[in-house]
Amino acid sequence: MAKVDIDDVRCGMRLAGDVCGRNGRKLLGAGTVLETGHLRVLRIWGVSAVDVAGGDGRDAACGEGEPEALAAARELAALRFALADRSHPAVEALYRFCLRELAREDRCPLPAPFPPASDASALPEAPDSPEALVAADPSLASFPDIYFRLQEAIADPGASAGRIAGIIGNDPGLSATLLRLANSPLYALSRPIDSLARGVMRIGAGELAQLALGVAVADRFRDIPACCLTMRQIWEHAVGCGVLARVLAAHVGGVSQERLFVAGLLHDLGRLVLLRRLPVHMARAMAMAREARLPVAAAERELLGFDHAAVGRALLAQWRLPQELADAVGGHHGQDAMALDACIVHVADMATVAAGYGSNGSPVAPPLDVAAWDALGLEPSVLPVALAQARRQVDDIVSGLLG
Repeated sequence: MAKVDIDDVRCGMRLAGDVCGRNGRKLLGAGTVLETGHLRVLRIWGVSAVDVAGGDGRDAACGEGEPEALAAARELAALRFALADRSHPAVEALYRFCLRELAREDRCPLPAPFPPASDASALPEAPDSPEALVAADPSLASFPDIYFRLQEAIADPGASAGRIAGIIGNDPGLSATLLRLANSPLYALSRPIDSLARGVMRIGAGELAQLALGVAVADRFRDIPACCLTMRQIWEHAVGCGVLARVLAAHVGGVSQERLFVAGLLHDLGRLVLLRRLPVHMARAMAMAREARLPVAAAERELLGFDHAAVGRALLAQWRLPQELADAVGGHHGQDAMALDACIVHVADMATVAAGYGSNGSPVAPPLDVAAWDALGLEPSVLPVALAQARRQVDDIVSGLLG
């Protein structure tokens, strides 16, 4: 008997034990020889793994790819997992998912090389702290007050959906983006939402305020120099991390899914500041990461003495945004003990880089912090299921954010 991830389960396998849904309902009995309809039922009910008689399913991990496709997939997967400890069950589950997905693609090109890293002595002088970097940019001095007005209205027990919708409606661009997101796969509602007031009632005022926060920040960073990354790459990675953090939050329980979506969306906020304020330094950091197979955060610390996570924390503190958001953004690389939100974002970020959703400039996924993974209390088989859910949502949400 062996436990097999749902994506590795194949027709003809025989169940070694009963399979039940999350509500305890028996879906399939022990001894069932799986057919296509059975697999569909298991996926519909969110089953992430089953016990099967016989082998462990590892030979199926790469799908039915041709040898050339598999070779290319293995080469790219080896690069992305260069720092990963594949002896950890969660990392191995993630590796097998990514290898299988890469093998299914038409081609798996290795990332184009960055220009060689320049001599560090040629770099302009940089601020000596994240706080100094943020303070030096007047355009970052304050955050749009619409978010704070929304929070004030939500805290008022007498506030109506119409009042909250009216606050959002004062910003036509924000209104349009929020409606696109409300009708995106992020919520997968049965009927379209055609007004902000209906969105407040269907999604919730607090959830819309969280989305408004993410949208307002995204709008602040549409002018990043394309020296290393495109805006599309940046926001595909950010949205991928946000969606995956939201999905993982649903499995963990006890945390706000919308807050985790925004935390994942903004986890690389500090990198956007660095790209705008210190583009030459960031070009060098990304080249260093590519040449030495390092996470970009490590190259940032070597060049600047701090990384983008610290810059993100400093910016959110200046804007007086919620402390739990600052802790999730500032702590997602595990320099210090991580709060649960930061643990979720850390795992989502690592998995998003490994799965190739957009790009954060790093050719390799950061190592998995084992303490962060343990804090989530999840089975490794949840990761492939969560990534498959996230993949179906990312493109539509990116289009909703960037317009």
